[in-house]
This record gives sequence, structure tokens and C-alpha cells, in this order.
Amino acid sequence: MTEAVDQQTAETRTVRIDVWTDLVCPWCYVGQARLDEAIAAEGVDVDLRVHSFELDPSAPHAHADAPSNLDHLVRAKGMPRDQVEAMEQRIGEMAAEIDRPYVVERPMANTRALHRIVKVVETHAGTSAAAAFFSTIQGGYFAGTLDPFDQDAIVAQAVAAGAPEDAVRAAASGEDTAAEAAVAADIQQARQMGAQGVPFMVFDERMAAPGAMDIDTYRRALRQLADATEVSGA
Repeated sequence: MTEAVDQQTAETRTVRIDVWTDLVCPWCYVGQARLDEAIAAEGVDVDLRVHSFELDPSAPHAHADAPSNLDHLVRAKGMPRDQVEAMEQRIGEMAAEIDRPYVVERPMANTRALHRIVKVVETHAGTSAAAAFFSTIQGGYFAGTLDPFDQDAIVAQAVAAGAPEDAVRAAASGEDTAAEAAVAADIQQARQMGAQGVPFMVFDERMAAPGAMDIDTYRRALRQLADATEVSGA
């Protein structure tokens, strides 16, 4: 193979990105939005794969009287409400910087069932469909246009993404043991890699990027990986 062909191959290679994330995590939402901006700016091809992570496994399961995200942090973390609201406002300002909607007060509940549903979409429609499904649900959640804890609404979205309705409902109820095992495996893998929280991204299975980094950092990593050069400073 000639040097010219080798260079062309390097320039057009696909960058794999594994993202451990939780649907209700505001930093995951901002981090993914920044990554999306970086991908668009660099024009690189990516293979994005979403993986499960629970920020708070003890969060209450969805029900009519479930607390909002603000109430949950006040009760579970013992934080003053004004401090929680100020924190949410700051994150909302960061989202606005990249033109992403952000509602400060949102529904809050346990996300385990949602992760199982993502796994079912992945099984039946592929990793790209699962990533797109997760992005749609998370985007609607933070925009205040979709309640991810409304089971019928989420089932409809999962079916639209390519998963059979009966399989989605089995995952939602916990009857799908394979989906549950896949979620548990994701979380275990993240812990083994040293992840203490999310977002936690791994580029090309060799470079970890914990936390929501800035767009320029993501751009630099993407360009170096797409060009098959040594990654530095990411």
C-alpha cells in the first residue's frame, strides 16, 4: 500500500467512543452536547456506544408522588434547596452556551429500567440506534418535553427506535434478565476502569476522558485519533 493510500486511510478512519452515562445526569447531558459539537466541528466519523451507569441506585422508583430532582437532592444529600437551585442554574447556563435547552426542575426516579430498555434497543436495532434513542430521551428530559418515567411514552420511543414492544415492556418490568445482566456488566466494567462518576468516555479503547470536558479538548482528541497520531493533553 502506498504512503498516499495510507494517509487517506488514516484521515478517514472511524473513531470509537464508549460513553458511560446516566439519563438524569446533567453533566452527562452537557458533556455529550460538547462532544457532539466537537464531532460536528471536526467532521470525523465516530462509532458512539452508550453504556449504563447509575448515579444513585437508591433513587426511588417512579410513582405519582416521586420527588423532583431538586427535592431528591435536598432529601438524599442534605443540601439546602437554594444551593441545589443555584447549581442547576449554573449547569443550565453551560447548556445555553451550546444552545441546548435546560429545565431546572425535572422528574426524578430510579433509572435502572431505562438502562435495560436501552440494552433492548441495542440488541434489536444496533449500537447506533441505542445511542440515538438515549440521546432523544435525555434531550427530551432536560428540555422538559419528555418524562422518561412515563412508561408508555418510553415504550413508544423504544419501539420507534426499532425494538419490539413486548421486549421493551419485559425490560421495563425487569423480566428480561439478559438486559439486566448487560446493565450490570456495564457498571462493573466502569468500576474496573476506575470510573467514580459520569460522564466517563473512552476513545478508541485506549484513552479515558472522565467528566464533562470542554469542546476544544474533545476536538483535539478526535482529530489526533482520526489522524492516527499520538493523543496528548486530553
